[in-house]
Amino acid sequence: MDQATRNTQRSRTVGQKSRKVREPGYSRIAHLIREEIFGGRLTAGTRLKVSEIAKRFGTSTNPAREALQVLEGEGLVTIEPNRGASVREISEDMLQNVFDLKIVLWAYIVKSFVETATPDEIAELRRRQDACEEAVQNGDYPAYHTANLAFHDYIVDHHFNAEAVAIIRKHDRWLQAMSKSDPLNLAQMRRSIAEHWRIVEAVEKGEAEEAAHAIEVHLSHTQTAFLDRLRRKRLKKSG
Repeated sequence: MDQATRNTQRSRTVGQKSRKVREPGYSRIAHLIREEIFGGRLTAGTRLKVSEIAKRFGTSTNPAREALQVLEGEGLVTIEPNRGASVREISEDMLQNVFDLKIVLWAYIVKSFVETATPDEIAELRRRQDACEEAVQNGDYPAYHTANLAFHDYIVDHHFNAEAVAIIRKHDRWLQAMSKSDPLNLAQMRRSIAEHWRIVEAVEKGEAEEAAHAIEVHLSHTQTAFLDRLRRKRLKKSG
């Protein structure tokens, strides 16, 4: 076998390995399906077949099946024996329940942050809030969305209660997808960062109860915004 043939075979082998590395994992597939649900491309009741998902995303059936299991855990998909998976309706009652739980957990988590954060960690929280402020000043929603996630994630990532964090993360993924499909307007972004500043100021003063109250108010307003989105979509369908 000459050198040119060896090089050709080696290139093919490398290419095959690269394709395997690039095969989307279950988390990536779950992310894409999640965005399709909130983007309205997959409506409530739509059947989700493992074989079709695997073909559409260019993967094997195992990652496709695991992606559906992730979405089932998030409450976006139902999986029934002998019937398979289908998209679940995201109702206003369901969203209300999710936020009721989030408000309780966030109050608990932010109190812990106040009680344990170091001066450097508090300074980092303020820097992340500055990024939110800058994005709003520029009227840049994508930048605000990224900075807002970074602000909240920083508080959550420091908490010791893995179970509480997992519950928050479970629903954050689809709330983020919902936000992407229906962005906040400038007035809503301005209100949000004003509420962030109340949280930051309470953290800097070491006022755990005030920080908890501030996050409760913030999430209550966020809850109202999400419920309004769902109502508008429901009215649009019925109209």
